[in-house]
Amino acid sequence: MTWVAWRQQRLLTLVSLGIVAVVAAGMAWLWADVASVMPMDLAGLDLRYDEFLQYVPMVMLVLPVLLGMFAGAPVFARELEQGTHVFGLTQSIGRTRWWTTKVLVAGVPVTVAMTLLGLLNAKALGPLSTLMTSRLQTPMFESQGLVLGAYTAFAFALGATAGLLVRSTLASMAITIAGYLALLVVVGNAARPHYATPEFAPSGAGEPGAWRVEIGYQDARGNPMDFSPGECGLESLPVCMTQHGVAGQFTRFHPAERFWDFQLLESGIVVLAVAALLGVGAWAVRRIH
Repeated sequence: MTWVAWRQQRLLTLVSLGIVAVVAAGMAWLWADVASVMPMDLAGLDLRYDEFLQYVPMVMLVLPVLLGMFAGAPVFARELEQGTHVFGLTQSIGRTRWWTTKVLVAGVPVTVAMTLLGLLNAKALGPLSTLMTSRLQTPMFESQGLVLGAYTAFAFALGATAGLLVRSTLASMAITIAGYLALLVVVGNAARPHYATPEFAPSGAGEPGAWRVEIGYQDARGNPMDFSPGECGLESLPVCMTQHGVAGQFTRFHPAERFWDFQLLESGIVVLAVAALLGVGAWAVRRIH
């Protein structure tokens, strides 16, 4: 069964791994190039890599969903569309083994490759963190570390499970795109800011590389208060702030050193979502005919 599953999926799997290898080669070159430049010219990093850093996160955000669409969605949907699943399910192997083997053969190599790519990206992009808004924010956070593999596993599991449910490759691809984007938005905006209690700084600055989750105004006692500079009109801002009882700004932020802690937490959340999708897939495979 494993050999049959590999023969069915080998083209898409090898193409997927080839794409990951090309991207990994580019990131390895970046890592080596940064290492050669940094000891001599720290000031030149911005000019050398600023434009490059605008494109890398976009590529890394798109890559997991592309692999989920083209490596995950057809795994079952294509067989169900063509009716070839009937032959496989009438053999001596059971439905659970048929489903498990196909998921492992098609999903594990891509997920492992993307996880390794994420770790490579973290090494390559780490020295450039001073050029980024924050490594903790989307899209830089999802572009590196363990979460790159976790999101790839989610996209694959979503595509494969959707294929079992809707029995259409194109529909499964569309569901993969929608579900992946929804997870990125929900986790990045609703969950990640609350992985830890933000640090507080009595100014609008915060630490270099930190993720500022809130910037506001405070009174003389340090209590947050509602104030908008727009209320001042043409009046001098410092004078206006004094009249409104505003003592200064404050910032709540997550320090840059929380990057790996947040990576582990978010990877765990995504893995739970993957487990839920696979559970639905294991249930669905028992009801196909």
